[in-house]
Amino acid sequence: MSMTGDLETYGIDLPTLKTMYQLYCDGAKKSDLERRFLDKPESHGKLFTRLVRDHLGIETERRSSTSERVSELEREVARLRRRLRIHGLDPDGED
Repeated sequence: MSMTGDLETYGIDLPTLKTMYQLYCDGAKKSDLERRFLDKPESHGKLFTRLVRDHLGIETERRSSTSERVSELEREVARLRRRLRIHGLDPDGED
């Protein structure tokens, strides 16, 4: 299915998706936009996210601060484990 065909499946075109995105930028909720434009009363915003990502190349999901912090800590642990190995210590060794 072509990218445009994907939009047609939901009864919209690219200009409509752009309008939806502008409304989102202006404060509209994704789920409300899906209900209004895509006739999806059960929506939670995931379809809007996918359509905008696929057709406009714009990411509308933000990682939570907790997810960012976990990623930061995982990088730090990996860095420290490398340093231990460089100095001849086994980070998985018994005390």
